[in-house]
Amino acid sequence: MVIPHACDTAQVGPEGDPTTPALSRADEVRESLARVSGTGTAARGDVRVTVAVGGRLTGVVIGAGAMTLSGAALAAEIMTATSLASLAAAREVHSVASRFYPDHEMWGELT
Repeated sequence: MVIPHACDTAQVGPEGDPTTPALSRADEVRESLARVSGTGTAARGDVRVTVAVGGRLTGVVIGAGAMTLSGAALAAEIMTATSLASLAAAREVHSVASRFYPDHEMWGELT
C-alpha cells in the first residue's frame, strides 16, 4: 500500500493555484505569527517597550516621569519593560501555536 505524500494530493485553491491543506495552514500560521507583538511597561508606566516575534524591538516610549531617573535606573527600567514585552510576545506565540496545533504535547510544558 502506498500512502500519498501531502504534495502528491494537491488541491486547487479558489484562485486556481495548486495548494495543499498543510501549506495553506503553514501560510496562515506564518501570517498570524508575523502580527505577534508584546508590550511591557515599567517605572510606573513611564517606560513602555514593544517587541515583535523573536524579541525584535519595535518601540520604546519614555515618559517625562522616567526622565528623573539616573541613567542606570532608567536602563534597568527599560530592561524590565523589555523582558515583560518579550514574555507577552511569547504568550501570544503560544496562543497562536496552540490554536493551530491544539493537540501538540509540548504546549502543556510551556504553560
